[in-house]
Amino acid sequence: MISFSGRHIRAGLLLTAVCLALSACKTTDKGLPKDEEQAADTPTGDGQPASSWLNPFADKPFKEGATTLPALPRDQDLIPFSVNGGSSFRFAVDPKSVSVGDDNVVRFTVVITSSGGGRNVTYEGIRCDAFERRLYATLPKGATEWVPNRGEDRDMWRRMETGVRNAYAATLATDYFCEGRTVAGKADKLIRDLKAYAPSR
Repeated sequence: MISFSGRHIRAGLLLTAVCLALSACKTTDKGLPKDEEQAADTPTGDGQPASSWLNPFADKPFKEGATTLPALPRDQDLIPFSVNGGSSFRFAVDPKSVSVGDDNVVRFTVVITSSGGGRNVTYEGIRCDAFERRLYATLPKGATEWVPNRGEDRDMWRRMETGVRNAYAATLATDYFCEGRTVAGKADKLIRDLKAYAPSR
């Protein structure tokens, strides 16, 4: 017959308590304790999992900076550029309007001239990370100042199209302003590239 002393009984109870404590901290396949995993998957106030706030590699939401309309373009400053597709229009950028904001938006004035002499002048922005564009303002014929875009799309970024006629914004993005999903450089570099590949007038 096996007998146990009080000391052996106390040691056995202590070992049992340790085992129970360890089993309560059972980890998941992700290596997080069960209660921490549940907390990480609990949505925050904006509906996103709380764990996304702890991930240093998570994409940061885009926040656009303030936009100031530039001076009106002058013909003698314009830099022409070619758009694929055999367009009958002529396209040019005002180099004095080109800027790269802290929000990584490339802003610029583009002048589009038809074969009959008609003009369309706009101030726009391009996001390389999303391949999107936005219209800020237009310059109607005879106007002496910019007319801000007040249409329904005034705050909207729209996906740029490629492979279509007169896709000037996509051409500027792929050929001059962007390298993949990042801006190709500071404003002075973008202007140098435009000048380097400008077609003869």
